[in-house]
Amino acid sequence: MEKVNPQYSNPTRLRSTLDDLADLSASPIIGNHEIHEGKYFMVIGLGTPPVSNLVTVDTGSTLSWVVCEPCQIVCHPTAPEAGAAFNSSNSTTYQRVGCSSRDCTEVQRSLVAPFGCIEETDTCLYSLRYGSGSSGQYSAGRLGKDKLTIGSGSSTVVDGFVFGCSEDDNFNGRESGMIGFGDESFSFFNQVAQHANYTAFSYCFPGDHRAEGFLSIGPYPKYNLVYTQLIPEFGDRLVYSLQLIDMMVDGNRLQIDPAEYRERMLIVDSGTADTFLVAPVFDAFSKAMITAMRAKGFVSDIDGTMTCFTPPGGNSVEWGDLPTVEMKFTRTSLKLPPVNVFYGPSSSTGEVCLAFKPDAAGVRDVQILGNKATRSFRVVYDLQARLFGFQPRAC
Repeated sequence: MEKVNPQYSNPTRLRSTLDDLADLSASPIIGNHEIHEGKYFMVIGLGTPPVSNLVTVDTGSTLSWVVCEPCQIVCHPTAPEAGAAFNSSNSTTYQRVGCSSRDCTEVQRSLVAPFGCIEETDTCLYSLRYGSGSSGQYSAGRLGKDKLTIGSGSSTVVDGFVFGCSEDDNFNGRESGMIGFGDESFSFFNQVAQHANYTAFSYCFPGDHRAEGFLSIGPYPKYNLVYTQLIPEFGDRLVYSLQLIDMMVDGNRLQIDPAEYRERMLIVDSGTADTFLVAPVFDAFSKAMITAMRAKGFVSDIDGTMTCFTPPGGNSVEWGDLPTVEMKFTRTSLKLPPVNVFYGPSSSTGEVCLAFKPDAAGVRDVQILGNKATRSFRVVYDLQARLFGFQPRAC
């Protein structure tokens, strides 16, 4: 649907890019659909000497993990250009996490999944699942600590970084692992934030895969940002949420009782591409979008959870002619241009499809703001001031 950047689809070139990114003092962000469609990656170094890995930036999870060797059961295949599997025996700074340690207790309590301990070696085990579990994606293995390196020159180095050494997983992508930004003490963000003088992080995921985004932790420039309230907790989940209060399609409000918006918070999940809305909100949104597209001559087609539109007479799609979407929050609005609302167009039919789906297509009764909607925006999670900020056209 979206074009893959030739620069990153070439394994040799991406191998070089992986090395280049690891040498920068900043933390560049790239995307690559051949490794994992709809995900965005950064480079980390683990161990001494450091092993560079390309990992997904995920605000919807907490524990960070990488594929380790030897793989004890079954591990997903990783792309050669995503870095070598981590072998703790090759690192002079690796430490196991003990079964009675605070780190073990906090991780196992938070993940609420089957876990255990290898008593002979006093090694804490972890197990985690993603989403509702219906997709079957999981990672399991042992907890460890090692040196984490981000960038070089003015590198950020975290000694004793807690992470999962995955020795059994079922995972759809070919990256080396996941970096969790959720608000737990052992998350990547909170471990790195201890070295910053302000509790915040920000990123920009590029909409064009020929471009490069960025990630930063700590103080951030406040120019051109608008803010709404950031809610660090959602029920018993330590995830980042916003209160959606209204939506508009091409300037027209959805025909829906405003109380429907208040039923569920909107979780901001950088590891999910699509945006999911609870049924009443999605139904009103879908109807409004179909009406707006038909007025422009498009033919609608609903296939399962996908809502797509074919242009009239085989004409090419002009992005500027497609409807815009406005998501209203307390104090501000997120105004989405069509490129953040639709996938496509298809090279064969010109068809475009909504990047919005009903909650039943993801996790029932959970609303999610996916990364497609915020691509090219600078997004700020200011935990210290409890603010969520965004700025369009930042990368």
